[in-house]
This record gives sequence, C-alpha cells and structure tokens, in this order.
Amino acid sequence: MTDTTAPPVRAPVSGLFIAGLTLAQVGAFLSFTPLLSILVPLKAAAIDPVNKAAIMAEVSLWAAVMAGLANLLAGAVSDRTLSRFGRRRPWIALGLAGTVASYLVIMAADEYWGLLAGLLIFQLCFNFLFGPLLAILPDQVPDAQKGRVSAFAGLAPPLGAVFGVVLTGVLLPTEAMRYAAIAFILVIAIGPFVAFARDPPSAERTWLRLTPRPLKFAVINPVAYPDFAAAWLSRLLMQLTLSVVSIFALFYLQDRVRGAPGPSAEAGLAVLIVVATVFHIATSLAGGFLSDRWGRRKPFVIAGGLFLAAGTLILALAPVWPATIVAYALYGCGFGLYQTVDAALVAQVLPSLRDAGRDLGVLNLANTIPQILAPILGLWLLGGSQNYTALFALAAISALLGAVVVNRIRSVR
Repeated sequence: MTDTTAPPVRAPVSGLFIAGLTLAQVGAFLSFTPLLSILVPLKAAAIDPVNKAAIMAEVSLWAAVMAGLANLLAGAVSDRTLSRFGRRRPWIALGLAGTVASYLVIMAADEYWGLLAGLLIFQLCFNFLFGPLLAILPDQVPDAQKGRVSAFAGLAPPLGAVFGVVLTGVLLPTEAMRYAAIAFILVIAIGPFVAFARDPPSAERTWLRLTPRPLKFAVINPVAYPDFAAAWLSRLLMQLTLSVVSIFALFYLQDRVRGAPGPSAEAGLAVLIVVATVFHIATSLAGGFLSDRWGRRKPFVIAGGLFLAAGTLILALAPVWPATIVAYALYGCGFGLYQTVDAALVAQVLPSLRDAGRDLGVLNLANTIPQILAPILGLWLLGGSQNYTALFALAAISALLGAVVVNRIRSVR
C-alpha cells in the first residue's frame, strides 16, 4: 500500500535525462566497485599479508554499519531539504566532494586504523551521494517508464565494475594512478547530472536548509506494508549473495582456483568481471524493457535469484578456472535480471512518495546488513580453514530464498 497523499508523478522523462542518470550511476558504481573488490583488499594484503582476510572482513563490517546509518540519514535529510537547487542535488554534490577526499585517506593508510578511518569516511560521503541519487527514480519517473529507466540505470553496476576493475587491475600499474583514475571518472560522471539534471526547486530563494517537518527513521510497519516488507527481505537475501562474492572473490582466486590465466589474481578477476558484464548487460536491458511491456516484475526477479544461486553454487563446488567462467556468466545473468527489475519493483511498493528518500534509506538497510553479515561469515569460515565451499554454498542458498520471498508480493505482478 502506497501513500496516496504523495505528490503526483511527473511527466515522462526524456532520453537525455535517462542518459544523464545512467552516466551518474555508472560513475557512482565505479567509485566503490573497484575500491571494495580490488583496492581495499590489496591495501589489506599490504598491511598484513598473513591476516588479510581478517582485516578485510573487519573493516568491511564497520564500513557497512556506517553505510546503513549514513543512507538512512541522507534519505531522510534530502526528503526535507529546501533549496533553490532541489531536494536531491545539493547532497549529491556534497557527497561527491567528500567521496573524492576519502580516496586520499584510504590511499595513505599504512595500518589497520588508517584503512578503517578511510572506509568510514568513504561510506558516510558516498551514501550522501548515492541515497539522493537513487531517490530520483521514484521522484521523477512514472510507473510506465520505471522498467526501461531501471534497465539503463542497471547498466551502472556492470559497466562500473568492468571499467573500474580493468583500470585498477590491469591497465594502471601504480596505486596513485588507480585512485586518481576512479576519482577523475567519478567527477566527470556525476558532475553534469548535478549541474543540469531536472530537480525542481523546493524553495525558490533558499540555498540549503531543512523543513521543520520532523525526521522519521525506520518507522515502516511491515504489517501495514507487507509488500514493502517482502521486497526488503528478498533484497537482503539476494544482497548477501552479492556481498559474499564481491568481498571474497579476489582471495578466492588467490587461494583456491586452479588454472587461472594471467600474471595476477587481479587480472583473472578482471576477465571474470568482463564475462559477467556481457551477460549482465544483455539480461538487464531485456528484463527492464520486457517487464514494462508485459507489466510484470516478479518473474524476472525470481529468475535472477535462481541464476545467482546457480552461479554461486558452482563457485562452491568447482574451484577450477573453466567452471569459474561458467559461474560468472550465470552470476552476470542473475545480477542483471535481479538488479534492474527489482529497482523498478521496489519503486512501485514504496510506502510514501513524499518520503521516498527515507523509505529508500530503510530499503538500503537490506543492502548494508548483508555487508555486515558477509564479513562475519568470512571471519567464521575463512579465518582458519579457508572453507570457501561452505561460504559460497550458504551464499547460493541465500539467493534461492530471496527468489522465493519475491512471490509474497501481491500488489505488483
């Protein structure tokens, strides 16, 4: 059930708007995908090669806590922002500046506490960028366009991942060049959207202030909004799978996979991400357009969960290079279908369009809680025995359960 007192949905968005939003989201994903999958693991290994997995798990856990809190705050604050520049754009701009600054802190870290401080700053600033950016979809896109806009915006994870990993894992040889590259691309991707995107002024003559309407955090009643609750739980289960693979893929290649080509595990991971990206893009575009055309979301999200489960189970059972390529192809199919169509589905079950930022902040807990659980699972299963089989098998089961829970949603087909 959605709040019917919310403002009416605006006119259909243009192709230029979709292009700008897609570019902005690609830049956003490029800012954290290679950072968390390659640069931070490499930094953890440089700080302590023996205990790298434990360091990575611990800093990822605390960074995920910060991400959840920051996203809740960013959504609620941007909902209540009064500004001549709109509700969302001021926070996207401030988050952009802080995210770039956080790279310097992470790059300079030479011990555990420095790395942790850098990641906490990154998650705080990035979520003040990304939370308001995501809220633009329910703010401005009508239901009839949500699938196709989500399809193009859904290109952000694979494109951000492949360009980021190729740049940081293959093309750029030094640490300084890698951080400089993702900072530069982030600025040129987000900057035009901040400058030119349609975000109607919420106060004609005000630079930036908050409405006196009280902030409300995490107050959504799952009994009153069962479809939102089902979408939340499904996303949590799916994201746990994605978090496990993202955080531990590099170490999996280093420690378990036999027959991987290339001079380093980073190069092997780049190949796998390119494979996943090809399938991700194909299924993302097909799923977004077909879900609009057929007026159905759930079958695509369910299929995405099944593909994710199959790919992750192969990682658990067959740690050899050919099987790993097949696993990443299935993983890419699943990620593409799930991520794109789930974004459109969720935008249709938000409790309130007026408080879309707050509600998306609550929903984002389903993204960040898995980032806490995945490191805990890693500490438990990889700390001594390096039991990647159990780790990825649990991740596969989580995706399967996520696909089952989607079927509990009643208001969207």
